Amino acid sequence: MLQTNCPKCRGVIQSPYLNDLSSLECAQCKEVVTVENVIVTTKGFTMHRDDLLKRISRYQRLLGEVEKERLLMAKDETVSKQTRQSVEDFYLTLQELLVGARSHFRLEMPYDLYIQIDFDNKIKGKLINLSSEGASIECEMLDKRPRTKAKIKLQLTLPEVPEPLSILAKVVWTRKQTKDTTTEYYNIGVKFMDLDEKVRTSIWNYIVETAS
Repeated sequence: MLQTNCPKCRGVIQSPYLNDLSSLECAQCKEVVTVENVIVTTKGFTMHRDDLLKRISRYQRLLGEVEKERLLMAKDETVSKQTRQSVEDFYLTLQELLVGARSHFRLEMPYDLYIQIDFDNKIKGKLINLSSEGASIECEMLDKRPRTKAKIKLQLTLPEVPEPLSILAKVVWTRKQTKDTTTEYYNIGVKFMDLDEKVRTSIWNYIVETAS
């Protein structure tokens, strides 16, 4: 979770959206405050976001090492249940900490929401997560698919939005994935380009309503 303090009443303001906002109203004194001095809080761990960003590569490497340790412990029957749980708690804490370093809140999709990708042909993808600046999309493994730096057009239909949202995006990463021995697919990360303010508002409203 992200939090800051109201400069007027010193009350704590908590919101997962602080990285997306420049100002907001304090629920306690109703003062509109500038978002600054953001703190990332997890269970039993607190860190100033600016300090975290300066050391982000170290914590990312640490998360990778802890993930390897989890896998090794899963194969070792001599490791106690308490040790496994402690390592799991540490892993989840690191994950939550790194989420707080993201520039924008990402909604992890709670249900299947599909998106059309226009690139040479029309590709059907499934949203993995969505922010006001971009998205992660799961697609079938096809011969012709967008590569890194490719510009693509997206057609996204959101619940209670009458018309599909037309979005220009740039592919910033692609990753091959394997679900089982016979099923392969790939994920792509895209950054939205030149978003119309109406489209941006529709996406943001959907994120907030779905995450609430």
